[in-house]
Order: sequence, then structure tokens, then C-alpha cells
Amino acid sequence: MKDVMEKLKKRYTRMLGNEPPFFIDNGYTIERFAADLGTNRSYASKFTNDVLGVSFPVLLNKLRLAHFIRLKDELPTTPIKTLAEKCGFKNTFSFRRAFKSEYGVSASQYFKKKRDY
Repeated sequence: MKDVMEKLKKRYTRMLGNEPPFFIDNGYTIERFAADLGTNRSYASKFTNDVLGVSFPVLLNKLRLAHFIRLKDELPTTPIKTLAEKCGFKNTFSFRRAFKSEYGVSASQYFKKKRDY
């Protein structure tokens, strides 16, 4: 089992370098993730939970939020809603909820604090 998880970790690391990023598709599913990893749904789920330490939906949100922050830094005048959609969030509600859950503040507050430093 350990060998399988190591192989999946290597494949996942390669996937993170792909352009465009796999996670920006707002219809991306655990089944597609498994196919991209070259495994089945059960192993993909076990990989995210046991190796990465998060559930698949949480992983997607974390990746999308990190991508959002990079884009917002590069494109500071682009509206938050536009960037959130480019990062794979289906709507602004799901983006706001994920951002607040991850960072404890809204995106606007986060970037205001960042500018003030």
C-alpha cells in the first residue's frame, strides 16, 4: 500500500505543475482526479485523506484559494468575483464561504490587511 501511495504522490506532484491547473475546472470530480492519477476512486480518496491529510473537496478549495491569491497579487485590479470564477469556484457564495473558512476573514479584508503591511 505504501508503494501505491508513493506513486500517487509523484503523479499528484506532476499534476500540480500542469497548465492550466486541473483544479480550475468547476466540474472537477474525485472520479476525474482518480483518472488523472491513474487509479480508482477509492485509492484517490485514500490518497487525499491519508497522504495529503484532507478530504477531496477541501483539497480542491485549498488549491483554488492558493491560485486565487497568486492571481489577485498578479492582477490586483481584477474583480474578486472574476478571479474566483477563473479559479474554479462555481459561484461567489462558495468562494466566500471557502475563503472565510480557510483564512478567517473575507477576501477583501485579507487583501486590505496585506496592502496595509
